[in-house]
Amino acid sequence: MEVITPTNARKNLYGLIKHVVSDSQPIEIANIKDEDSVVMISKSDWNSLQETLYLQNAGVLDRIKHFEDEESEDLGEIDWDTL
Repeated sequence: MEVITPTNARKNLYGLIKHVVSDSQPIEIANIKDEDSVVMISKSDWNSLQETLYLQNAGVLDRIKHFEDEESEDLGEIDWDTL
């Protein structure tokens, strides 16, 4: 992950936003003096992370893994709306 200082981020904020969105690559903005930092990610990447966390917390990912491990289970017969 690319790391830049807040000063450099401020100088080229619009360019950073374009880069993060177009390349789907996060950028860490870190203050060298402190240990404080933030990570800039695109809105679509944020939404994907939130959806993954929701599915994990709801147990859906575990159920999908279970169905993948079951060789006798036909994935076409799974009611995906009730997972």
